[in-house]
Amino acid sequence: MTRAVEREALAGRLRARVAERRYNEAQCALNQYVEKLQEAAAGLPPGDPDLRRLAAEWQRVHGETRRQLLIGRAHAATRLARLPRAAAPYAQPFLRRRTWEVSG
Repeated sequence: MTRAVEREALAGRLRARVAERRYNEAQCALNQYVEKLQEAAAGLPPGDPDLRRLAAEWQRVHGETRRQLLIGRAHAATRLARLPRAAAPYAQPFLRRRTWEVSG
């Protein structure tokens, strides 16, 4: 498998994990993707045009992942806002009780 195909497979796995809201696994996929990207960049001489292509690839994957995460957060916030709000028992006004003790 070529490096580009391997990176694209990792990027696809990253997108899938984010879409499934499996963020711990998405973090692992992101780390693997970045590692492969760094390996590819380290193997290129300075000034190589492929470095720009790798940078553009990173920007694309980063942007897609960021958008998916923001959409997921917004969706979760909307769902949370729609949940019924139960009044907390301590939210009732405090009524001072008066107890009298008679001695004697």
